Parts: sequence; C-alpha cells; structure tokens
Amino acid sequence: MQTDGRMSKYWLPWLVGMPAETTTAICSMIFGGVLEKFPKLKVCFAHGGGSFPFTIGRIEHGFQVRPDLCAVDNKTSPRKYLGSFYTDSLVHDPHALKLLVDVIGEGNVLLGSDYPFPLGEQEPGSLIDSMKEFDSALKDKILASNALEFLGLNRKQFE
Repeated sequence: MQTDGRMSKYWLPWLVGMPAETTTAICSMIFGGVLEKFPKLKVCFAHGGGSFPFTIGRIEHGFQVRPDLCAVDNKTSPRKYLGSFYTDSLVHDPHALKLLVDVIGEGNVLLGSDYPFPLGEQEPGSLIDSMKEFDSALKDKILASNALEFLGLNRKQFE
C-alpha cells in the first residue's frame, strides 16, 4: 500500500488505500483466472470488497471493451464470479451495506470488525442490527451463519 507522495496526508492509506488494495486483489484473482482454476477456493476479502461491489459495472465494461487488456488470462466475465467469494461487512454506511449485500449476495457477506484497528465499529454488528431493510434471517446470516458456512463449522458447536 502506498504511503508516500499524495497518499502521505489525511490518513489516505487507510481511508482509500486499503479499499483500493482490496479491489486490486479481487480483480487480480478474477482476471488472473485464480477463481476459474480453483472453483472450490473460499476467499473472503476485507473492507466490504473495497470499491469492487460499487464498480463492478465499470470493471465488467472494461473487460468487454478491452479484452486485449483485461481478458488476457481469463475469458470469463467478472460478473460471473459474484457469489463465488466472500467479503466482510465493514463499510460503515447503511446504503453501502445494502448495495454490498445486493451485489455480493446475502450468503457471501460476513460480519467484519477490523478489530483491533481504529477503523472498526465500536460495537461490531451494530450497523447490521440497525438495518431496517434486513429481516432477522438476513441479519443472522451476516452476523453468524455465513461465517459458520465459510469456515465449515456447525452452529451447535457454539450453543
């Protein structure tokens, strides 16, 4: 992550740098064919997937109009991979969380805390709990069930 030059002020490496790095990682795994070659691979990306959920249209468009640059190692549209990887929920905004769940999938967003770092929620899960648009089943998925599934664990082990 770049911390010098224009990124040296205003805490930019943490505010925009980390989400940009997360987006770069997702695109690199997709364009590089990693998710195509290893379809059973379970990966979870931090920072709500960075800007990926919010720029999937731009990413897919670039893939379509410049395959000579984007589709070099993988000919499959990036949109095909939605639902095949996970992100955490740590986006700090109800509209962003709603879009994240809509784009990544109800079963693919896990509770994120960013603990022990200062950008975490004071009370992990409080944004999820506050979402009036989410019913109790969806809240449970994001708060617990999705993580249990991702890790291959049974809820009864923890009750």
